[in-house]
Amino acid sequence: MLLSLLVIAIGFALLVFGANFLVDGACSIARRLGVPDRVAGLTIVAVGTSLPELVVSVTSAVGGHADMAFGNVVGSCLANLLLILGLSAVIAPVTLSRSTQRFEIPVSVAACGLLALLANTGGQVTMLEGVVLLVAFAAFVARTVRVGLAEGAGEKDEGAASEDVEPQPVFFRSLVMVAVGIAMLKFGADLVVDNATAIASAMGISERIIGITVVALGTCLPELVTSVVAAFRGNSDIAVGNVVGSNISNLLLVMGGPALFARIPYDTAYNVDLALLAIFSLVLVGFAFIGRRHEMSRANGVVFVVLYAAYIATSVLR
Repeated sequence: MLLSLLVIAIGFALLVFGANFLVDGACSIARRLGVPDRVAGLTIVAVGTSLPELVVSVTSAVGGHADMAFGNVVGSCLANLLLILGLSAVIAPVTLSRSTQRFEIPVSVAACGLLALLANTGGQVTMLEGVVLLVAFAAFVARTVRVGLAEGAGEKDEGAASEDVEPQPVFFRSLVMVAVGIAMLKFGADLVVDNATAIASAMGISERIIGITVVALGTCLPELVTSVVAAFRGNSDIAVGNVVGSNISNLLLVMGGPALFARIPYDTAYNVDLALLAIFSLVLVGFAFIGRRHEMSRANGVVFVVLYAAYIATSVLR
């Protein structure tokens, strides 16, 4: 038990350093390509921090642990939205861009509906349905990058007259920072998840509960650390983009990928979790019109953290 706790601590250290590398590298690449930080958060950072969920879900599906795969995805998405974004807002009020309100959040809600529709048709996610999810994810990324490049070009033209431009790191070095950051997040998450799951299993906790709590929290640690680091630095675009982008990645990429290797049976109990995810995503949009416009306040962040605690307590008891 003590050894497992020590390894978990090492995993947390890797997560913290990995998040710093990933945020710095992604922001640098975004600036050099003329892409807004919000788009970098939705794509590079979101996919990078979703790798632990993807690996765990593929492993779970191939190993015949479907409850773990679905539990990992819905649990991670709710943790991203309520816990991670909530904590980020508590640290510093989070700005919600018009694009986030009008496109990215509606896409995440639509992704919930698409996954629920496919999973409830036949009671499983098949290979063909996995391809549908992956195509939808590819379309989202393509549209996001296209719009982001257009936004970046406009911002670059507006600021062309300014000569006080901060020199950027070498592009290759930025790519290395992103790669190293993702690798550290992956290994750190593995150490935390494996040892936390072993402790939970030894205590007799069910696979579904392990999936939506221990594994979900463990695999979303990269998002948690990355968003918190971004919030402390005052970069709310990365924090919001990371959370919303990671949720879309989880629902489409992380569930579509495993389906290519094995059919994933679906427990209708997860309909409640997917419905809650869609509802709370819409609540996030509502925050943009309460108090200061287009902002998630510290009070809103506290509300989300409390809702997450209530969700976990209810899930364990039901």
